Order: sequence, then structure tokens, then C-alpha cells
Amino acid sequence: MIFFNLRQKMMGCFCLHLIFYIIVGATIFRDFELFNDDVTLLMHAGSLSNISLEIRRYEKNFIIRHDDDDFAKVLEYIDEAEQTVPQVIDELKIMPQPTHLQNFTFTLAAYKATFQDFKEKCVSGTKIAVCLSQEKVRSLGQDLVNITEDLVIFEQDKMDDFVADLKSQLVKAFLFIVLLSIFTITLLYTSIIKPLKRVEGAARDIANGTFTRLPVDEKKGEVRSVLRAFNKMVADLEAQQEQLFQVKKLSSIGTLASGTAHQINNPLNNISTSCQLALAEIDAEQNPLVADMLETINQETHRAGEIVRGLLEFSRVQIFSLQPYRLVKVVDRVQQLVASEVPSGIIIDTDIPEDITLFIDVQKMIEALLNLTINAIQAIPEPPGSVVIGAEKDAGNKNAIIVVADTGRGIDKECLPKVFDPFFTTKNAENGTGLGLAVVYGIIKKQKGSIRVESEKAMGTRFVITLPLYSDSEEAGPLGQSETFGGDHD
Repeated sequence: MIFFNLRQKMMGCFCLHLIFYIIVGATIFRDFELFNDDVTLLMHAGSLSNISLEIRRYEKNFIIRHDDDDFAKVLEYIDEAEQTVPQVIDELKIMPQPTHLQNFTFTLAAYKATFQDFKEKCVSGTKIAVCLSQEKVRSLGQDLVNITEDLVIFEQDKMDDFVADLKSQLVKAFLFIVLLSIFTITLLYTSIIKPLKRVEGAARDIANGTFTRLPVDEKKGEVRSVLRAFNKMVADLEAQQEQLFQVKKLSSIGTLASGTAHQINNPLNNISTSCQLALAEIDAEQNPLVADMLETINQETHRAGEIVRGLLEFSRVQIFSLQPYRLVKVVDRVQQLVASEVPSGIIIDTDIPEDITLFIDVQKMIEALLNLTINAIQAIPEPPGSVVIGAEKDAGNKNAIIVVADTGRGIDKECLPKVFDPFFTTKNAENGTGLGLAVVYGIIKKQKGSIRVESEKAMGTRFVITLPLYSDSEEAGPLGQSETFGGDHD
């Protein structure tokens, strides 16, 4: 099936309007040319009718008075009529000639001959009352008048028919214009106004917090492109809304964590000190059970203290010192720091172009990649396995795309939206506090970047970081931070 885009439809409607107007204009122009000829012929017919009446008038005078002047007048009008008919025929070559003109010419020639014969035979010495030519002259004279009157009526009827036809054509043209206008308006409404109304309603829904995508039909066209762009904007707004919600959630949790950590820290210190004093005083050989319980209390108190320190680090206001730095050096430092924690059988590969330079806080960026790398190592339950840290520039050479991927157990689909939430973890209590990825999220966001996770169960996990490339227009300087930038690994 052939589909036309909006421009093709509008051009088609415009061409239809143009062709219609040209046809109507040409038809009316042609009809008015014929009408003009009919008007001209009607005027000449009226003139011939007047000439015929004058001929009859002087004919009667001549019959009554036998005056040569009347005879001369009749011949004068006959000559005028003989000159008029060829002129009319010559002027109206483009239109069919009515038979009246030919009949008038023949009748006029016969009248002229009969009238001259009447003068020669009937006027001189013969009684008019018994002259046969007299009746013939009168009959032919009446025929001249009848022919011209019939010609006038014929042309009047033609003009009446023309007016009626013109009215009919105008009515048809008006109806066609109305139908064509209705079609054009319907096309504009369905192709432009209706989709724009839908976009307007969806925009109001977005303003009210409801992100609604618009249905896009399969027809090609500009409106389809607009709807697709609008739906992409809705998807981007949803993602940004989710990121904003994440930032606000981190900020509120950080404020709560700060107060809670301060309140818990002092009791934990007292418990730890008391426990250590008790261990120093007790004889482990005489009371082994009590000693073991005190040691357990000491260990758990220490672990609780680590969590509290993580909360304090998570909520602390920090200063970012941004500077241009090559990404390959950051990754090399991460490899050095994590080398001691890589089990046998797990390989760490890197693929970082030398020319990628970012505008970052070096220590914080090392911390973020270190968190992700250790998470990736811990996500591989049993060797062999691999962790890949790669990077490349995007198509516009404006951003760096950094990927930390592993071949581990992956993350359940229902857990993916929660991975950056504070205290959410898929590990056991000994291996993490659930703050590591929240820390990474805050570091990346503060450096004007974004991070997302892609994972399938038993198929590994990919963390994709997007950070702007360094440009000479950027300047290094301290940057205040109100979210999380430290803590234990997830």
C-alpha cells in the first residue's frame, strides 16, 4: 500500500485546487468569448431589424406617393444591409453561423430585384391595385422583417441558455470547491491538528507528572517523526525523573544516616571498649565460653562500627577538585589497587584508548571504578571468569563511554531498579553493607555523568558510565558535594 507524507498530501491538494481553477477559468473564458460573439451578433441582428423596418416604411411611402426619394431611400437601406451582412460574417468566423443570415441575404437580393421591377412595371402607367409585383414586394419585405426578428429572438435565446449554463457551471464549481475544501480541512485536521491536540494533551499530562507515550501509526510523514521524537522525549524525561528521584532519595537518606550514625557511634565505642577490657581481665582457659562470647561481641561491634563509618562517609559534605586527567592512568591505578584481591583464575582485561581525557576528581574516580571492579570480581562465584574495563568515545566525540563488565552470576530483573539504592545488596552480611553502588552513583552524577546497569541472570553484568570528555573551555576547581562519595563496597 502506498502512503503519502504530509508534504505530498498538501502538494496534491494544492495541485487539485490549481488544476480546478485553471479548468474553470479556461472554460469561463471560452464561454465568455462565445457570449461576446453572441452579443455582437445580437447587436447586428438588431441593426438589420431596424434596417428592414426602414425599408418597409419607405416602401409603403413609395407605393402611396410614388416619390423617387422614397425609392432611393429603399435602395440606400438595401445597400446598407448588403454591406452589413458580410461584415457580420467576417467578424464571427469563430462561431457557427446561423442560417438566418443566409436566408436574409437571399431574401434581400430577391426583394431588391422585385422592388426595382415593381417601379419599372407598376408605377409607370399601370394601376397599382392590379400590379402583381406590389404584393410580391410586400411579401418579401415582410419576410425580411420576420427573418431579422427571428435572428434577434434566436440570439436572445442563446444568451438565455448561456446564462442558465453559466449558473449551472458556477453551482457545480461551488459544490466542487466546497467538497475539495472539506477534504483539505479534513486532511489538515487528521494529519496536523488532531496529532497536535494529542501532543498538547500528552504535554499537559507530563506537566501533571504522568508520562504517556503517544501511538504512532505506520504511515510515513512529518507528524510520525514528531510523534516518535515526542515519545523519545517522554522516555528521556522518565529516565531523568528516575535519576532525580534517586538523587533526592540519596540526599534524604544521607541526612537521616548522618544523624543516626552520630547517635550510634558513641554507644558502639563504649561497648567496644568495655568488651576489650573484659577480654583483658578474663582468663580464657578458665572461662572459654565467656571468652568466645566476648570475642564475638567485639567482632560484631567492630563490624557495626564499620557500617557507622560508612554512613558518616556517605553523608559527609565533600569537595571535588576537578582536573583534566587521562582515563588510562585512572584504570592503571585501579588495577594496582585491586591486584591483591583477584582470585586465581579470574582475569582483568582493560581496553582504554590513550587519547581519552576526562575532567574529573582523580581520587573519587579511582574510588568509583575500584568499587565496580571489586563488585565484578565478587560477582564471579567460581573461577574461571573475567572482568573487562573498556572505554570508547561516542559518535559525536563529546562523551566517553566506560564499561565495567563481568562474567558472573548476574542480577535478577526485579533487583535491577534497586541496585543504586543505599543499603540494598545481593551479598551476605559479611561481604557488603549496600552503600558501594550508591557511592559510585553519587560520584558519577557529581561529575556531570550518568551510570546504568545491564544484566541477566547467569549472563554477567555490565555497568555503563557516560562522562563528558575534557574540553579546553572547562576549568578545574573545587566542587561542593551534598551526596555520598565514600563507603564500603556493595
